[in-house]
Amino acid sequence: MELKPVNLYLKKVTEKSAEILYPYLSDLRLYEYLEDPIPTFAEISHKFKFAALEKSPDNDTMVWLKWVATNFRQQYVGIVEIGLFEDGYAEIGFMTFVDFQNQGYAFTYCSLAITEAKQRFGSFTLHASVNEQNLASRKVIDKLGFELYQVNKNAEFIKGKQSDELIYRLLV
Repeated sequence: MELKPVNLYLKKVTEKSAEILYPYLSDLRLYEYLEDPIPTFAEISHKFKFAALEKSPDNDTMVWLKWVATNFRQQYVGIVEIGLFEDGYAEIGFMTFVDFQNQGYAFTYCSLAITEAKQRFGSFTLHASVNEQNLASRKVIDKLGFELYQVNKNAEFIKGKQSDELIYRLLV
């Protein structure tokens, strides 16, 4: 099934965004392929406070860009972040909120984020870490033009078993 292009907008997160987005970000189904537990409201709020300043809460050398994606109805569909380091290394992470998964949104909002980061910071090498079992995220990464760079065998424990971590790379 071919998905139609979607109109999405990125809004920079603020500390106040935590209150609005926490119901979405605390949905257990978002963490199916992650080792991390569901974050508390206090943890989300703390991270958003730093993200609003474009700073990482745990790395002084990183510029941290974080947006929420909204559709034309102003519904929150997902969240995307890019962390950039001085040496041109960067990482992307994204989550599509459950009610909006498998509708083509992630490709669009990740593309918007990559374009905005490139306009602001020029060229960089973007990395994405994806669990081998997360087929939906792998499809998004492939569609964005990333290439498989490294496989970390049995690096994660997902759904009760060891699983590979796939590292993808995109020259932006």
